[in-house]
Order: sequence, then C-alpha cells, then structure tokens
Amino acid sequence: MATSRKTAKRKPETPKLSAFRFDRLFLYALAFVIFALPLFIWPGISEYGYGKTIVATVAVSILSAAWGIDAWRRGAWEIRIPWIAAPVGALVAASLFSLLTATNGRVVIQSLVLVLVFFQLLVLIQHAARDKRDAALLLSSFLASVSLVSLYALLQYLGVMEGAAEGVGLQQIIATLGNKEYLGGLLSYLILPSIILLFRLRSRVLRGVALVLIAFNFGTLMLVQQTGPIAAIIVGAAALLVLWIVFRPIEPLRAARRWLVALVVLLAFMFLVEAPSGPLNSVVGLSADGTSWIGRVWEANSGRTRSWDWWIGLEMLKDHPVTGVGLGNYKINFVPYKAEFLASPRGAAYDWYIPRAAQAHNDYVQVAAELGALGILALGFLIVVFPVALWLRVRRNPDEGDRMDLLLYSAGLVTLLAHAFVSFPAHLPTSVLAGVLFCGLAWSPGYGTTATWTVTLRGWTLRSLVLVGLALGLGVSVIAVRDLRANVLMGRGIAQLQAGSPQQAIVTLEQSARLDFSPQQTYFYLGAANAQIGNRAEALANFDRCFTRFIDEAVYLAYAELATREGKTSEARERIEVLIASKPGDDMMVKARFIDATISIQEKDYATATEKIERLIGDAPKFEPAWITLGNLHLARGNRAEARAAYERALQLTDAALTTAERKIASPAGLTAAEYAALRGQVTTLRSERDFVQERLKTLGAS
Repeated sequence: MATSRKTAKRKPETPKLSAFRFDRLFLYALAFVIFALPLFIWPGISEYGYGKTIVATVAVSILSAAWGIDAWRRGAWEIRIPWIAAPVGALVAASLFSLLTATNGRVVIQSLVLVLVFFQLLVLIQHAARDKRDAALLLSSFLASVSLVSLYALLQYLGVMEGAAEGVGLQQIIATLGNKEYLGGLLSYLILPSIILLFRLRSRVLRGVALVLIAFNFGTLMLVQQTGPIAAIIVGAAALLVLWIVFRPIEPLRAARRWLVALVVLLAFMFLVEAPSGPLNSVVGLSADGTSWIGRVWEANSGRTRSWDWWIGLEMLKDHPVTGVGLGNYKINFVPYKAEFLASPRGAAYDWYIPRAAQAHNDYVQVAAELGALGILALGFLIVVFPVALWLRVRRNPDEGDRMDLLLYSAGLVTLLAHAFVSFPAHLPTSVLAGVLFCGLAWSPGYGTTATWTVTLRGWTLRSLVLVGLALGLGVSVIAVRDLRANVLMGRGIAQLQAGSPQQAIVTLEQSARLDFSPQQTYFYLGAANAQIGNRAEALANFDRCFTRFIDEAVYLAYAELATREGKTSEARERIEVLIASKPGDDMMVKARFIDATISIQEKDYATATEKIERLIGDAPKFEPAWITLGNLHLARGNRAEARAAYERALQLTDAALTTAERKIASPAGLTAAEYAALRGQVTTLRSERDFVQERLKTLGAS
C-alpha cells in the first residue's frame, strides 16, 4: 500500500501542464509579434521600416531568451535546424569577409545582425508551430495584420484618413509601410499562402472571414497599380500550377471546392472593381487613371531607372570582385560609382537625372555588389538548397493536405523571389517577415522532419549556450533601443534646425550621434547646424565624416562650398568634380557649376572663372549669384560698364526672387517645416545679396 502511494506521488501532472502552458504562451506571444510588426509605426522616426526592425530585434531577443530559459528548466534543448541554415551561414561568412573592403564596417555589422535576427525568427516560428492548427494561427495573425494595413491604405486612397499627400488617389497611400510599392509587394506574397486557411480553419465563420480578407487584399493589390508585384504573383501562380500538376494533391481541392469557387468569384469581382483596366472601376469611384497595368510593364522611367541601379552595382562588383563593397554599403558608394558609370560608354546613354538610390532595386544584383564572388556563391548555394529541400519535404509527405499547404507556401516564396528581381523585399522588414513566416511554417514539424537536422543540448553545453544567448540578446536589444532613441533625437534636431535654433539642434544631434551605433545623416545635419552659427571648421569635419557614412549629393555640395570658403580648394575641387560627373538635378548642377567657378577664382585663374560663369549664365540666366560674380570679375579687371550691367541684372533677379519668397512666407499654408526653413534661409541670403549689389552699384555710380 505504501509503495502504491509513492508511485502515485511520482506522477504529478504539474510539469506537463507547465510545459503545455509555456508552449501555448510562446505560440500566442509569437502570433502577437507577427500581428503587431506590420502595423507598428513610431512618430518621429525617419522611416517606417526602421522602427519595425528595432521591434523585431527586441522581440526576437525576448522570445529566444524565454525559449532558452524553458529549455534550461527542462534540462534539454532540442533544436531543429533547417537545411537552409547552411547557405545562410555561407552568406554570413561572405558578409564578414566584406568587412575587408567595406567603406563603413559598422553598417556591415548592423546589417548582418538583422540577417541573423530574422533567421532566428524563422527558427522560432518553426519550433512554435507544432501542428497544422498552430501554423494556421500564425498565418491568420499575419493575414489579419496585413488586411488592416490594406484597409488603412484604402482609407488613405479615399481621403478618409490622412496620407502621404493632399487630396485623394494613389499619391495618398503610405499605410504603415512607408510606400505603396512596399504594400503591393507584401500583398502579392501573402495572397497564395493565405488560401491554406480555407483548408485548415475548422470554423465556417473563420473560413468566411479569411475568404473575404483574401479577396479584399487582392483588390487592394489591383488598386495600388504596381506592375512588379502583379508580375511576381503571376509567376508564383504559374509555379503553383506546375507543382500541383507534378504532385497532384486532389483531395484538399475536392474537400474545399465550394470555398475555392467562392474565392475565384470574389477575386474576379475585385478585379473588375479595383483593377485599373476593370470595367467597373470608374463606376465605383476607384479609378486612379486610365492606364492599364499591362502597359506599365517596363515603362521608360521605371525600367530604365532600375537598369541604371543595376549597372552601378556591376561597377561596384568590377572594382571589388571577391568581397564586394560591404554588406549594406551600396547606398554609401552609390554617388561616386554613379559618376564612374556615367563616364563609361554604356553610361553615356543615361542622359536624365536619377537621385541617389539606397537599394539596387534588385536584391540579387545588390548581393553581388555588396558581397562579391563570395556572396554570389553563397546566394547560388541558397538557390540550390532552398527548392531541393522544399521539394523533398513535399515528396516525402504522403498526406495530400500537407502537400497542398507546402505548395502554397512555396508559391508565396516564389512570388517574393520573383519580385526581388525588380525590387528589394530583402531590405524591407515586413516583406522579410512574410518570407520568414512561410519558410518557418513550411519547415515546422507538422509537415515532417525531412530536410532538417536535430540537435539536442544538455548539461553545460545547454547552460553555456543559454547564457551566451542571453548576453547577446541583451546587448543587441540595448543597442537597438539606443538606436531608436538616437533616431528620434535626430528627427528632433532636424526640426530644431528648421525652426531656426541651430545651437539647440547641435546639442540634440550630438546626443543622437553618441547613442547611435552607426550614425549617418546625423553628421550632415550637424554640419549644417555648425555652418549656420559660423563654426566652419566643425561643420567641415562633420560633412567630411559623411563620406564614409552618408554619401548624398547634398553632402558633396555642402562640403565643396564650405571648403572653398575655407581656402581648401584642392579638397573642394575633388568633391565638386565627382558631383558634376554624377549629373545631379538641374538646380544642384547649377550650384555645383557655380562652386566650380568660385574655386577657379580662389585659385586666381580669372580667365577660366569668367568663362565658366558666362557659360553658366547662358544655361541658367536667372541664377543671380552668377551675375553678381560676373560683376565682381569685371570690376576686378576694371571693366566698369560690364560690371554695372551685371550688377543691375543681378539686382533685378534678386528683387524678383525676394518678392516671391517673401510672399510664400507670408502665406505659409501647405508648406512643410523643411520648405519653410528653406524659404527663410533663401530670404536671408537674397537680402544679403541685394545689399551687396546695391552697395556696389552705389560705388560705381559715385566714381
């Protein structure tokens, strides 16, 4: 009897209940993160995606810590590693090698951490989704979140909610992603995998909701009129058809045939209502313009601009064929390589202005440019392992329902990979989340163990890994939160600068730079603030820092102008020649040519300076600083009549520009803070120029 009591005491239910509770809480926490990330925006930060990456970094650190602590408590940690971990590891190695030739090593580290964070999220999803019901929960969370983003975009389109611009229409759409192009891409990736919910959800009500949301998202995809995502989903659908013919999972289609028929009908209706070429589009008031998306496949500016970015990436690869220019360093190297490309025979055909690009608009080209041959090999490894592993998981799974799910996940991933040829989903946190979610669910144990390695840790190995993981997670999270704080402070400093408080802006921006792991634009605005208060040496130093952190056309112009004033003509000429060779916009080109002429004056080459100024006036006859300088050159040579004529023309232009600027300042409605600040600075400059010219004319008249 005593033995029986002891035996009964050895079988408590608490550990199983505790384990169950952790698994379910972990799943729900992960579902919340997946739901919250696409919706997250933070007022005051520079870019919507930036805030999402910070949230993802902290959330993954917390979830990983919870998983590790639970494994410590249980005494064993079973980790299933998908085969794609091998090519991801190769990409990590290539990224580390790219440090050897990177312009900015901190950008490499920052970018690499994000790669690891999202791969870690993939592993978390893979382990949290223990069966198909768990997978359906996570997929439903993502569908619900993206549908709310889609609804927000529609309300902006209709003018119900504030958008990116005034009025109604496509220009309004920004949603919570920062760009209608990003929204179009995300919707295209999600639509095909969402169909899984019509097979897996048990409740008819929930199936009905999923049906409506899929159709609604498809309608929004048509509405935003993005050719790339539409072409990508066509590729994904074609891949799905081919895979279905190969594996023929018929039973799931038969079981859900009514839902699928309803989906086809709804998708056709949404196409008729919301597609630009749909006959019902204008009837319901959703017509943005009369252009069919079919005619936008390779429209002149969009397609040619992308090819420009690709050729520039190729120039980077030519210069650094083995290790590339450094992970995340494409945007830092763009302007100088743009100038180099335009000087080549191929670049001569690109005779229109294209601004600095942060991404190559082709993730494969960008990998080649940033990681060189090592990155290309790693990417090729991934492109081979990825489909082979998925193929094996489908082939070795005898369940037709599982096969159908895996084919739909694969179709979503094919859509994303196809879109990456003309866009940069790998650089957008919500798009990466979509790919990570589909991969994690496709590799979850509910669909088998094929194409995975299993590692079980115990004892000191387990504890050491948990402790190291906790330390790394805490460190990365602290840096991420500091970066978010730095970004908010940068925005505040910019606002202070635009409000006419440069001293206050300097204090704020310096605090931002101290907090930021890899400050970039901050130094440009610090330079501008120091220049405003006359601290030229510090301003020049800050502008100089930008050339390894934030290389923008405005940086070249600001540095060259200030260096010229400081008598550093060789440094100024080096920068201004690159800027002119990069063919900036018309206004900036005029200013760049003017600085180029000013450098010649500083070097006492007055004949060349006069020639440059006269050519500039011929191309930009309303640019008053050129007339003032021409007057100065004539006066220095004793040509008083020519000087007077130049000054009189300068005074006319200055007065006209001053009147226009003052009228705009008097009625500032509709002006942004940046536009208002620029006008205020313009008024100050024009008044100074007018006073100078009037004084010169007075002198000429008195003599």
